[in-house]
Amino acid sequence: MLGAVVASYAIAQVGLRIPIGIAADALGRRKPFAVIALVASALGALWLALSPNPWSLFAARAVTGIAGAGWVAITVLYASYFATGDAARAMSRIMAVNAVALVLATFIGGLLADALGTDSTFYAGVVVAAAGAVLLLLAEEPPLADRRPSSPRLFLEIARVPLLVTVSVIGIAVQFVSFATSFGFVPVYAEQIGATDAEVGYITTAMFATSVVGTLLVPWMVARSGYAVTLLIGVLVTAIAAAVVPLTSDVLELGVTQALNGFGRGSTNALLITLAVLAVAPAQRATAMGVYQAVYAIGMLSGPVVSGAVADAVGIEAVFYLSTAVALAGGVLVFARPLPRS
Repeated sequence: MLGAVVASYAIAQVGLRIPIGIAADALGRRKPFAVIALVASALGALWLALSPNPWSLFAARAVTGIAGAGWVAITVLYASYFATGDAARAMSRIMAVNAVALVLATFIGGLLADALGTDSTFYAGVVVAAAGAVLLLLAEEPPLADRRPSSPRLFLEIARVPLLVTVSVIGIAVQFVSFATSFGFVPVYAEQIGATDAEVGYITTAMFATSVVGTLLVPWMVARSGYAVTLLIGVLVTAIAAAVVPLTSDVLELGVTQALNGFGRGSTNALLITLAVLAVAPAQRATAMGVYQAVYAIGMLSGPVVSGAVADAVGIEAVFYLSTAVALAGGVLVFARPLPRS
């Protein structure tokens, strides 16, 4: 049931990210979809707070998945403020902002849960999401030039771009590992070795904090080693972090593994989203981003579902070994097609 609730976040993302991307490119505006995402986030958080049973949690988390689908519009809207040559720097910045927000949310959320109860974290989410929606409404959106009329043919052209296909499939592996471990069974494992609610929050905070570091280092690493080597390093670090979790026996050791995982996760996600942006012309970026994020959402959906079944059948330690294998498979895909040097 835990796996199903975690996976429900990805249902709307698999189904809505491509339509959102196509609609945003066809309309020539990304901001309305970003605002809708924040409203859905507030509604989903409120529903989570009021949920009386696991199936209600399942439905509420699916609503927050609608908000997650809006990340397509938010990332491309942010990229529109920068020249194409600054794409890596722009994506590194927005991913770093996202990671910092997650650090603050998990750290403060742990404190709130200990002091006021778990429901308080959801009500805090309602307030923050509403504030975000207001801020987005006040933001100006750059005009979109060189628009092409949307059509099934254009969509297929974009969806078949080799670079976009490669990074999307690697994204499946990366998200599978994240949602099977960090967002799935790492908190469960932490409780099994005696972690309190606040300590679970601190462990997650450690992961997000080092994710910021990995994200910010991406432009520097790419400039020196290229996309392929930098991406391979990120994937291998993620694999190692998953493999050593079952070997930990106290909260501090587990926190170290998640700090390592955060670095790999942050650098890998920043690299993949940058390559997805660079794969097509600016006027088709929302569609490309929709394809990329819808495909990698398959990993968000399958990760917790498959790992939940594995945990029931074999044991929770097997989840981390499975995640290691999936991460290594993603590393092999780095060599499937030549990536840009810079």
